[in-house]
Amino acid sequence: MILYVVDIVIRDVEKFSEYEECVRLQIEVWGFKEVYAVPAMELVAECEYGGLCIGAFDEDKLVGFVCGFTGWDGTRAFHHSHMLAVLPDYRGRGFGEKLKWAQRSRVLDKGLSLVNWTFDPLQAHNAHLNINCLGCIVRKYKINLYGESDSKLHGGLPTDRFEAEWELSCERVTDLKKGKPLDRPRWQQLPRSNRTVYGESGFLTCEEELMLNISESELLVEIPGSITDMMESDPGLALDWRIKTRRLLVNYLDKGYWIIGFHNWKERSFYRLSCTPRLPGSA
Repeated sequence: MILYVVDIVIRDVEKFSEYEECVRLQIEVWGFKEVYAVPAMELVAECEYGGLCIGAFDEDKLVGFVCGFTGWDGTRAFHHSHMLAVLPDYRGRGFGEKLKWAQRSRVLDKGLSLVNWTFDPLQAHNAHLNINCLGCIVRKYKINLYGESDSKLHGGLPTDRFEAEWELSCERVTDLKKGKPLDRPRWQQLPRSNRTVYGESGFLTCEEELMLNISESELLVEIPGSITDMMESDPGLALDWRIKTRRLLVNYLDKGYWIIGFHNWKERSFYRLSCTPRLPGSA
């Protein structure tokens, strides 16, 4: 086995050629057609007028970046984090998380305290990063936000997305920044809103009956451990997961539940939802 020791520098993207590298990463990481990639000139304009673009550099090579812009919801200014990408050969070493913490620092310097972004509810890896490593919560589910796509990233599924909310100075986020993990003892005993079994293909399947009327203050929604493999090998099953989890998650979020936890157990993945009137650890 060959181990590569990489010294990564996290800093603002500065030169136009580096912005062009951000475009290359979009195409390489997500398989975007060039027409769908955010162009370098737009990234420059966003950063000149309130936005951010932060890169991870292996010497002079851009290997990851995060970018976003200032948003306004009618009552509050915030930073919307639009894209986070890391080259495949550099994943699994925490560079994406380092980019997000650098983004947090820069957004706080701008006088803002909230960052939001969207992510696929069926992508367990992203859920772990956003909820367990960064401390985000979720209250909104957006159906087919980006429309139909033939990108390998989307696998032909409707582009449903969660909206992650990252309250930068709340207790749960500052605890994680200090290295204190989120904890929920005995979460496995919470009621499950969907039952699952392994099918003949080896993939996890969701049974038809969904529990839509659980009244407990906390509950679980299970998702597949790897929707990406499923999208490639069994797109019909992946679509079934999309439709069933959409029904469950929209149902409970509309009832006032929050997604405040994500748990992995015996190669299984679960969202934990709570309807507590005040989120534990919130500002």
